[in-house]
Amino acid sequence: MSVPTSCRNQEGVALVTVLMIVAAMSAVAIMLSSAVLASTNRAKALDASAQADWFAKGAGAFAQVTVDQLVSESGAKLFAGMPMLAQPMAFEIEGGVLSLTGREASNCFNINSLRQSPSPGREDTGEEPAARKDFIALLEAADIDGVDADVATATLVDWMDADLSPELGGAEDSYYSSLTPPYRTSGQPIENLSELYAIRYFDPSLVEQLRPIVCAYPDEDQQAFNINTLGEAQAPLLSLAMSGALTSEAARDVIFQRPQGGWESVEDMMATPALAQISPELRRTDMLSVTSSHIGVRTIIEYRGLRRIYDQLLVVDETGAVKPVRRERKG
Repeated sequence: MSVPTSCRNQEGVALVTVLMIVAAMSAVAIMLSSAVLASTNRAKALDASAQADWFAKGAGAFAQVTVDQLVSESGAKLFAGMPMLAQPMAFEIEGGVLSLTGREASNCFNINSLRQSPSPGREDTGEEPAARKDFIALLEAADIDGVDADVATATLVDWMDADLSPELGGAEDSYYSSLTPPYRTSGQPIENLSELYAIRYFDPSLVEQLRPIVCAYPDEDQQAFNINTLGEAQAPLLSLAMSGALTSEAARDVIFQRPQGGWESVEDMMATPALAQISPELRRTDMLSVTSSHIGVRTIIEYRGLRRIYDQLLVVDETGAVKPVRRERKG
């Protein structure tokens, strides 16, 4: 007995309908599975991120305790190659690893010292503040190609001062507002060296060449340089402390000849032949020290596929106490 054609057509339509429903349900199931998987992965990532932040906070506290112990044992007399400054301290954590690396942070010119006013009684003499003279001298000692030290200093001072009158070679709001996009000067101390990229004349090449010898600290005073942790790249700082009577090249030689463990005192360093011949009035030994006032710690956390980098700045006050100044995420 044959099946009517109409029945066979109906069976075909029903089969196609069933297949379409199954395909639609499969697509929905796949979408739901993808959404659940994405949500799960996102939750895991958020959990890992939160845990990494806690690791970072714990590492910051541990770093402060470790530096405090280091300062207490050494009297803040740090020297190149000493433990913690030479090799990172690595710790295994569940799901990753955490490392701490200390660094000398005293050996740099604090550009926020340029905000200082002229010495009392010299406001009307037209004499430049000492910090400004020092920065110009430092730029000249660094011998960076194509840099006009006076112009660079003027633009930096204009960026931080509160007035709107540009100095000779400087730039105020009238210049920055003409850029695309327009912006204004800060009128505040520099928070981070990356801010220099926004300042006229400070192109990326200049900023990168300045990084070894400049810094931006909240305190607008200039800290002393630790002669036992100075690197060869920081030779212009030693040249500055000798009022330019010692070239940067000669300063590198002095640093290279530093005894293992460093000099016992600034006077010992001044006894080296290259420095002993410099006139006493040119030796600004108040800019030099065998102790460190600022210590930096870099924390690197690798946890569940995440990588976090934090930089912490610690300051050693007059009593020898170690205090945190700032902590910033670098990556």
